[in-house]
Amino acid sequence: MTRLLTRSDLGSLLEPSACLAALRAGFLAVGAAAAIPGQRVRTDLPFDGTATALLPGLLPGIEAYTVKVNSKFPGARPALKGVLCLHSGADGELLALLDSATVTAWRTGLAAALGTDALARAGEGAVVG
Repeated sequence: MTRLLTRSDLGSLLEPSACLAALRAGFLAVGAAAAIPGQRVRTDLPFDGTATALLPGLLPGIEAYTVKVNSKFPGARPALKGVLCLHSGADGELLALLDSATVTAWRTGLAAALGTDALARAGEGAVVG
């Protein structure tokens, strides 16, 4: 059965410290190289100021993969809308559909927090700016 996780579902399920730990582990697992290098697909749509993107995601040791499908409408709020599809690595079964704007916002914010943490020097009075 495919699970559907809306913006409000994700808001009630996601916990910042757990997500931060998972994102850190994911970044470390992939390292400097992209998980699926060169596989991003972007195309313009026949509407003014819009675009779509297909962004696959894969982590070593995880028997699942994601494909994010987005459209970008700069005048809309949020500007980015779409779905993140989670598939089984064993048979391709669609396991879940997640609101991609929410996942992207969380990932972007948490990645900034991780970057700040990585750049900060240990000790009292350290400043990153």
